[in-house]
Amino acid sequence: MKRLLLCISLLLLWCGSAEAVTLELASVREISHPTIKADETFAEAVEGVTDGMYTVTVGSAGQLYGDEKGILDAVIRGDAAFGQVSVRVLAEAVPSLEVFALPYLVNSSDHLQAVLYGEIGHALAETIEEWIPEVKVLAWYNCGGRCFYTRKQVASPFDMPGLTLCAENTKEMQNYLTVMGAKHQWLARHTVYSAIFQGVIDGAENDLISLAYLGDYDPARYILLDRHTFAPDVLLISRNVYDLMDETVQASILSAAVDAEQREWELAQRQEQEALKTFREFGCSLTYTDNGVREAFVSLAKKSSSALKNKSVYDLAKTGNRELIQEIEALGKSYPPEDE
Repeated sequence: MKRLLLCISLLLLWCGSAEAVTLELASVREISHPTIKADETFAEAVEGVTDGMYTVTVGSAGQLYGDEKGILDAVIRGDAAFGQVSVRVLAEAVPSLEVFALPYLVNSSDHLQAVLYGEIGHALAETIEEWIPEVKVLAWYNCGGRCFYTRKQVASPFDMPGLTLCAENTKEMQNYLTVMGAKHQWLARHTVYSAIFQGVIDGAENDLISLAYLGDYDPARYILLDRHTFAPDVLLISRNVYDLMDETVQASILSAAVDAEQREWELAQRQEQEALKTFREFGCSLTYTDNGVREAFVSLAKKSSSALKNKSVYDLAKTGNRELIQEIEALGKSYPPEDE
């Protein structure tokens, strides 16, 4: 970090003759993922708007600093100038972000966009920077809605009891599977395929873009298009780096992030449609949550359950987040679930 900050300081002092400073952007996403394509757009824009003063190298698939926790720590220290991490990781330090683990709180990508680019998203960005003052939020990336995929068809909540599913390791998802009578199992993403194939688990859940990339739809060909959670990624810049830049460069960085953000949302929508095409061509069975099916799943998340000591998944998640949940629900009335 000291070497990076020294280079930036020297550049600011002698920008007329100093060589460009190279800044790292770290992510765990695979190189084909829309977030990485957006990061590359960001890198190109930064070099352009700063007249080559800064160049950005994008490290994908965990090449830099390993997992997302390692990336966040590197950004906090200033070892990495930029980091792209999921709200899931940030939620460990920022309790407000736990709402993105609630099933069926966000209806669609359009609803998510309205949340993130309105007053709620602005407040959440400020909250992240308050709880983690070493970072600044640059952009929100859409990673799509997460769906269940299984070895046998799940057409309603009544098909869930007895299944063992690999799902995100959050208390909200654990509680939700419990009220449906399913068992939660957490596995590393690259071990899910073999676990399903060998019958260790009955299925899992993921966003459609990642599902297509990982190939888990081969041993689990029944895909429930319920999009139960939307967990965006966040592009961050280290305050140790950002605060050394003059206001003109800072404004250029923010402008480049807006361009990258727009490209990512467009690419995510396109790649999700390509993923659905891949599933159909492979012979997967796609189950849509129409005709009251979605409402049945939502009801289980919001109704009191004896499995949770007469509490609901939402009841157990509302501590400290009640108003935020209500705001997101109210906004969702204008954005119905995605229509396939």
